Amino acid sequence: MDFLESLGLFGLFLVCFLASSLYPLGSEAFVVGFLVLDYSWFLVWIVATLGNTLGALTTYGIGYLGDTYCLKHFEKMHAKIYRYKDGIQKRGFIYAFFSFLPIVGDVFVFGLGVYRYSIIKSCVFIALGKGARYLVLIALYNKINF
Repeated sequence: MDFLESLGLFGLFLVCFLASSLYPLGSEAFVVGFLVLDYSWFLVWIVATLGNTLGALTTYGIGYLGDTYCLKHFEKMHAKIYRYKDGIQKRGFIYAFFSFLPIVGDVFVFGLGVYRYSIIKSCVFIALGKGARYLVLIALYNKINF
């Protein structure tokens, strides 16, 4: 945490970005950590949401651009994503919103890319879901510390 603290909000952005790409990392602990360090809750929320959303869009891009390669070489991922195909094509915005969920969230976003769900809708609903998650986390932290 000392290293990230020395990087400031850029460190938080980096952790949230990586946590939302295909690299498993719990960004919530870092969000709370920055609140403990007395950073503005609003700035923490904006930076975390932006980093996490851009990380997810990177995963979307990997799915979109590398669908054939990835599905061919990662058969387990293909089986997981194929399970969600109909849902993504019909109600992709729901999958995008719930992309903040652990484990399945990355699969949802990758599937959105593979099945070419609208990038605009994906971006909007991914940001809404991730922003809502961080807002709830920040509200819970602030309620506990009043």
